[in-house]
This record gives sequence, C-alpha cells and structure tokens, in this order.
Amino acid sequence: MPREGKKRGRRQQEKAGKRSAKRLKIGHSRDEEIPSEFVVEGDAGDDFIGFDVQRPPGMQEPTEDTQFHGLLTPEEQEYYANVNAKIVANDFDSPEDRAIFIEAVHSETEGKEMKVASSQSCSRYLEKIIMLSTPEQMRHLFSKFLGNLTYLVRHRFGSHCCETLFLQAARHVEREPRAEDTAGTGLPSMEPLFLHAAEELEPNMGFLLTDRFASHTIRVLLLILSGLPLDDDSIQAMVASRKKEKLKAPMEKGTETSESKRIVPKTFRNALDKLISSAISALDTTYLRALATHPTGNPVLQLLLRVELSASGRNQAAEEDSVLRKLLPDQELEEDSQSAKFIIGLIYDPTGSHLVEILVEQLPGKVFKKLYKNVLTPRLGSMSKNDTASYVAMRILERLGKDDLAEAKKLILAELPVLISRRRTGLIRVLIERCALRGVDPQDISDVIKSEYKSDGGEFLPNLLGFRSTEVQEQTQDNDATKDTETSTPKTDVHASLLAQTMLQTPKTCTLVQDSMLALDTKMLMAMARDPVSSRVVQCALSPTESNMHFRREFIPRFYGHIGTLSQDLSGSYVADALWTATDRLHFMKERLAGELVSNESQLRESPFGRNVWKNWAMDLYHRRPGEWRALAKGPGQSHAPAVPLKEASGPGRKKTPIELARERHSRKSNSHSMKGSRASATSANAVVRTNALT
Repeated sequence: MPREGKKRGRRQQEKAGKRSAKRLKIGHSRDEEIPSEFVVEGDAGDDFIGFDVQRPPGMQEPTEDTQFHGLLTPEEQEYYANVNAKIVANDFDSPEDRAIFIEAVHSETEGKEMKVASSQSCSRYLEKIIMLSTPEQMRHLFSKFLGNLTYLVRHRFGSHCCETLFLQAARHVEREPRAEDTAGTGLPSMEPLFLHAAEELEPNMGFLLTDRFASHTIRVLLLILSGLPLDDDSIQAMVASRKKEKLKAPMEKGTETSESKRIVPKTFRNALDKLISSAISALDTTYLRALATHPTGNPVLQLLLRVELSASGRNQAAEEDSVLRKLLPDQELEEDSQSAKFIIGLIYDPTGSHLVEILVEQLPGKVFKKLYKNVLTPRLGSMSKNDTASYVAMRILERLGKDDLAEAKKLILAELPVLISRRRTGLIRVLIERCALRGVDPQDISDVIKSEYKSDGGEFLPNLLGFRSTEVQEQTQDNDATKDTETSTPKTDVHASLLAQTMLQTPKTCTLVQDSMLALDTKMLMAMARDPVSSRVVQCALSPTESNMHFRREFIPRFYGHIGTLSQDLSGSYVADALWTATDRLHFMKERLAGELVSNESQLRESPFGRNVWKNWAMDLYHRRPGEWRALAKGPGQSHAPAVPLKEASGPGRKKTPIELARERHSRKSNSHSMKGSRASATSANAVVRTNALT
C-alpha cells in the first residue's frame, strides 16, 4: 500500500500558517478584539495605511462576504437587459410614455433593489434608470439603500449605484423641504435621507477613506454636503476615477441644468463636520501625511482641504483639529521646518504634487506668501524643468501678483531653452498668459522663443508645432524605408498649438507667429489648415480683433481658390467657417470667397462638411436674395432697422448722425416695398424677418 504523504501534509500546514500570519497578529484569535489595530486581509502591500478608529463593541468590519442578498434569475437579467435596450433606443412615443415605462420598471424592482445593485451587468442598467427617475422614485430607492450603505459603498458594483443616486438626488435638495413633496408618499425628503446616509457611514469613515471602491462614493457625499459645485472640472477630477465608465441616459431637452451655485441646508454643514471629524480624529500628522502619497487617499485629502479652505469653511481651517493644521502644524513654514520638508517632498511626487496644487490655489493669502517666499521661490527654476513639478509651477504663476510674477519670470527665463528643447511648452504658455494679464512685458520671452526655434521666414511655426505636411512625410518614408512609420511621421504637438494660440492673442508676441504665417508656402498653409491640431492656430489667427486688421488684409487672400477644397475637409471646414468672421469690415473679400463657394456648389452639397459651410455662409440666401445677403454680410448694424423709433432714439433737440439718417432712409424704403404687397417668396424658410421701426 502507498504511504501516507505526511511530509506533504506538514508542509501544507506550514504554508497555511504563513498565509494566516499575514491576516492575524500572532497570539490572538480572530474572535478576540484587537485594540487600536486593524485586521488586514489579503495581500495589503507596503502602501497599506491602518487607521486607529474605535468601533462600537461587537461591531465587526463589514466585508462583502458578511452580507449576501441573492442573485438575479436568468429571466430577471433578461428583463433588465430589455429595459436597457429600450432606454438606449429611446423609442418612446412621448415623455409621458417614458415616465410610465420607468414607473413600471421601479414597480418590478420592488424588493430586488439590493440584488440589482450588486449585479455586474444590471447595476449599469440601474444607474441609467436612476438618471431617468423622478424625485419621488429616487427617494423610494434611497430609503431602500439605507441600512445597507456600508455594504453597498464597498461593493464593486453597488458603489457606482450609490454614487449615481447621490449625484442625481443632490440636484433636488432644497434649503427647506416642501410639504407637498412628501404628501401621500410616506417618504422623507432628500435632506433627511442624506443626513441618515451620513450618520450611517460616520462610524466607519476611518477605513472607508482608503477603500478601493468606497472612497469614490465618500468623496461624492462630502462634495454634496459641502455645497461645492457638482459640475466643476477641477472638482470632478478629485471625485471620479479616470477608469470610471461614463454612462449616459437620453434626457429631455432642457432637463440638464447647471448646478454651479447650489444651496444646501444648514444641517448639511453639521453632518459634514461630523464626517470629517470621524475620519481624521484618530489620525495624527504622520498618518495624515501618509495619505498624501496614497493613490486612493490622496484625492480624499484633496477634497477635504478644498472643503475646509472654501469660503464656507475658512473658520474651521483655523482650528487646531482641522485637516490643514494637522497636515501643516508649522504655520510659519520656515525652510528647515518639518512642514516645509514635507511639501518639498510632495512637489516632485506624481501623486502628492496634486495636493500641493490644491494648497497653492486655496491657501489664505498670508499662508501662501510664507509658503512662496520660504519654500517655492528658491526652487521655482528647477520645478519648471521637472515633468511633475512643472504643473505646480503653473499653479504658482496663476496666483502671483505683478511684482512677484516679474521676479518669477526672471527665474524661469534662464530655463526656457531647456524647456523648449524638451518641448514642455505648457509652462511657457501659462507664463505668457499671466504676463499679459498682470501687465508684465513678455518681449524677452518672445525673443528667447524666436532664437530657440531658429525663426527664418516661414519655418518658425512648423518648427514650433512639429508639423510636417503629407508630401514631406511621404518623401521621408521613401528615402528611409527601414524606419518605423510612427517614428517617421510625428504628430503635431497639441501643447505647442496652445502656445501659438496664446501668442496670437497677446499683442506683444503675436507678430512673431503672424509673420511666420504670412511667409508660409501656400501648400504648407493649406496642409496646416487641414490638420486637426494646427488648424486651431489658423482659426485663432483669423479671429478678428482691432489690432490684427492689417494682418487679416494680407492673410485672407492666401485662401483665394482654396476655400472650396477646405470646406470639404473635416478640419478645413472650421477654417472656412472662420473666414466668415475674419472678413468683417472686409466685405469685398467676403464676396470673393462666397463666389468661390458658388462655383463649387455641386461638390459642397455632396460633402457633409461642405453642406455645413454652405449653411453657415447663408449661401441659399446669396442665391435667392443677394441684397439681403449683402446686408447680412456687412453686419447687423447695417442689415436691420433699429428696434425703437428714430425720433425717440435721437432725442428732440439732437441732430441726427449720417448713419442714423441712412438707417431712416433704409427703413422708409423697406416700408414702401411692404406697402406694395408681399410675395410668396417672403415666407420661405430662409426669409429674413425685418422689423419696421417707423409707425
């Protein structure tokens, strides 16, 4: 008989003991309470942060295994899949039909809310259903989630349903709930629902901050309770994950409203203070600083600082137990202090640098001046060259005044050649923008840019953008067939395009780009107008201003004979549209370009982009009523009569100006034509409605 595998069994037991040692401290059993310490399950890694949060006696840390609400049957999964197909198709006869359909779905979901929210596929469908639900339906679903929020926010799929529900319900929160909102439903209004949610999550805030899934929902709840805008891009970057699936449901026109200014009840501020206090009360400065470099904890810490340093939380930020005071106990921020060393370490960290950006943007003026003088100024030059710290330098430039900005420009000016050689033009763009805004002369910046890009005629702009036309790319591929296609055809630099647009909008740097555009070869110019990135520069150059009239007179004729071809291209059609506004006060050029569009009418009507250009140039009006098209092309002041009688506008004792007399003659002429009788053509779709000013 074969022997028993005793050695194999012993070794297996040893391996099992080693695995259990990772999860449980030696000398304790799982059922015993471990004071001031958490039980870490699984492979936590070196970046795990434990939190000394006291839980009530008998309360265990909730896990996904402690609660199970069942699985959906195949028939139920098929039902919700059909619901999703109906919502995506949006083939409802009327909004009332869709409302009835959503109500029927909520009735079918009664009693199965937790199973649907925990389903991998159906949780996505539930999010779309929430987006189309009425406030009463959302209150009903919210009340079903209460009591299970700690489980749901930590669930991989349920956390997304809670996040969507919170965001949609927050749009219906008012300062005081109205009685008619809950009359006859037996459901509380949104305010007590959010307060109950905050109260339920408050005891577990310590470990929810760094939970992989719960942290996103916690950020949303903190954002809603704070009253900060929900649609701000800078705040959304702290709330939503980059990998989050962007689900959209078909909405009615006019239902998507901006929530930039939100009014929240005063009770929300008290609930927010309790949540923040529960999250950081057991954390000292060391643990709180560890959050700054934690991939999940850093966005939460950013939001906490943003809430404290906002207008409504300035008083709280000055308290001893605030997040800011715990994070930076040395308010003087001397160079050798621990707080200064902490910030210096974060500046060059890919994760922690985001927190420094928040501090630079939101710190009070007195604290920021100390931070800038003692910590940031000596390192501004080296920060501008670093890939990570350069973003912090951009935020610093946006905060500086005129005198400090002039000093910072001198520090960065010596590093411009290095930035240009590394094609890090984002910092240069921000520097030019701020100099133009604060009244600092950017001429020395323009001189360095000109010398580094070796501006000779029309070579400056292509060198700046890294642009090469298709013909040049094909020749390069033929001459060196061994090279890879991606390396031989580099893409146009988007950040360089933004820099060129900024230089065009700044009076003291625009001539460098304008002279290069005038010196460009026609083929190169048309190739740039058809490129998705460089065409933005051409559109910006065509934007009319008071100072570029002379440039437009020389630049617009370069497009003669090419507007028909540009109109049939995706990117070139935007340049063709820009030529309409570029020819303001240059009517003879506009008529010349319109004539070329007419000669290419058949090709333009066959192209979807050409049809858009034809419509934007009002070419149908040009065909049928050339006089009205000319009045429209010359501008609204010459194509329409004034909205008030001329006698009232001019006053009884004032002499009329020549333009007012001309408008009066034009109005009388229009009146005389209208008195003779109107024709059928005046009721066409493109007819211009004229208002008779004289009665």
